[in-house]
Amino acid sequence: MCDFDPSSSRYITGKISQIASSWVAPMWVEKVVIENIRCFENEELIFTKDSTRTGKPIQGSKAAPYQWITLLGENGVGKSTFLQALALLLSGPEAAKELLPSAPGWVRDSSKAGRLSATLHKDDLDGGSFGAEKIRKTFSYSYFVTGDQPIKIRLGKTEGVTVYTEPVLVENNSKELGWLRTNAFASRSQGWFAVGYGAFRRLTRDSRVIIPSLAAPKRYSNFATQFNESEPLSSFEQWMVHLDYRIAKDRDKDAERMFEIGRKTITKVLPGDVKILGVSSEGHIIFDVNGYQVSSISLSDGFRSVIALAGDLIWRLLQAFPEIEDPTLQASGVVLIDELDIHLHPSWQREIAGWLKSVFPKLQFFIATHSPLVAAGGGVDSLVLKLEMKDGLVQVKKVENIYALDADQVLMSPAFGLESTHSPETQEKIDRYFQLGKIRGRLDKQEESDYEQLSVFMKEAKPFGTHPEPDSLEARMDDFLNENLPFLKKVLP
Repeated sequence: MCDFDPSSSRYITGKISQIASSWVAPMWVEKVVIENIRCFENEELIFTKDSTRTGKPIQGSKAAPYQWITLLGENGVGKSTFLQALALLLSGPEAAKELLPSAPGWVRDSSKAGRLSATLHKDDLDGGSFGAEKIRKTFSYSYFVTGDQPIKIRLGKTEGVTVYTEPVLVENNSKELGWLRTNAFASRSQGWFAVGYGAFRRLTRDSRVIIPSLAAPKRYSNFATQFNESEPLSSFEQWMVHLDYRIAKDRDKDAERMFEIGRKTITKVLPGDVKILGVSSEGHIIFDVNGYQVSSISLSDGFRSVIALAGDLIWRLLQAFPEIEDPTLQASGVVLIDELDIHLHPSWQREIAGWLKSVFPKLQFFIATHSPLVAAGGGVDSLVLKLEMKDGLVQVKKVENIYALDADQVLMSPAFGLESTHSPETQEKIDRYFQLGKIRGRLDKQEESDYEQLSVFMKEAKPFGTHPEPDSLEARMDDFLNENLPFLKKVLP
C-alpha cells in the first residue's frame, strides 16, 4: 500500500485504503533512456502521442500514452535487452538486484558507467505529493550499471563518490526514487502494477497434488521469466487448483468469484470453443476443447503458451488489486512480452493483439515480435519501433502505418525490409525469367530453352497468385490507380 510524503499539508500520512472498486488511475511508461548498455550507445524512447500542432510527442502532465508498443528488428539488435532494461526499472531497486545480482556484459564501454532511466506517469492524486499543494504525476529515476573496470560514481547530489570494481547495478539516489521504492515498488503496493514475460513461456508438465495455500507474488517474481529461461509459469494453474480446494472445502464466495474471473478471461483469449471444466486430482486444469476433455498437461504448445501468459497475468492482477471486482477490465499497469508470436499458428498471431487489448483494456503492452501478423495486429492506435544495427550500434526508428497492410506488404515495408517474400530459389527463377524476357529477341539457344522452362514454371507455379506480374501493363495500371484514386475521388463528381 502507498504512503504519502509526510511533508505534504494536503494529505494525511498513512495507507491508501480507499481505492475505487471500479476504476484505477492509469499508470504507464512515458520515456526510457538506455545509455552505454550492450548495443545501445544512447537511445531515448518516448511512448506518448504526438501533438497535432508540433508533431512531436507530448510529455508531462498532459501526455497521452500509446497502450500498445511493438518492437521489431532482426535477431541480436537489442529487443530483449530493451525489455530486460525496462523490467529492471519497473521492478524497483531491490527486486532489480535479485533479477540481476551481477551485470557482466551489460556495459558497452567499461571505462564509464552505463545508465538506465525511466519516466513513469500516474494520473491520480496517489501519484505522489512533494510538499504543500504540489502534486506530481510523472516520476523520473535512473540506475547505473558498472563494468569490469574500476569506476567512480556519485550517487545523489549530496553524497560522496563511490568506487565500483565489479559489474553491478546501483540506483542513483533521488527523492523520486526514494518515494517510489516505498510506495510503488514494494510487493504490496497498489496502483503501480508491472509484469514481464520472457520468450520461454510455458506451463509445467509435472503432476502435482492439490496445495492448500499459494504465496502472494513478490515484485521480482513478476519478471522472473525474462531473466531465467527455465522458470515455468505455473502460478495460474496452482492458483485455480487452490481456489477449487477452497470452494470445495469452505464454499468460499471470494474464491468462487476469482475462479469465475479466471475461467471467463482465459476463455476469451483462447480461440475456438474452449471452456474450463474444473481441476483434476493431479493438480491440472481440465478443458473442454471443441467437445473433448483435455488436461492442461496434454494441450498443444500453442494453447499452453497462451494459457501460461494470460493466466499468469490474470493471477497477478487479482493479487495486486484484491479490492477491485474485476481487475482484468479495470486495473492499469505495464506488461512486457518478448516474442509474443512464439508457438502461435498464423491465425492466432493475427488475432493475439486484439485479444489481449480487449481482455486487458487498461494495460500498456510492450511486445517484441518477428511476426508481420502480430505487428499489423496492434492496430491504428499503436506505436511501432524498429531496432536496426548500424556500425555496431542500435538505432531506433518509428514505423508508420502498417496496420492496414497484409502480411506480405508488412514484410516488404520498412518494418521488416525484406526484398522478397518468396524462397531464395523461387526468387532466383523469377528474376531470371524477367531478365531473359527483357532481351527476348537476342537470346541464344540455351537462354531460349531456359526462358521456355521458366515460362512453364511461371504459368504452373503462379508465384504471384492472383496478383499481376511486376512491370506488366496490368500491374502498372494498378499502381497508377492506387496512387491517384484518393485524388480522383476528391475531384470527380
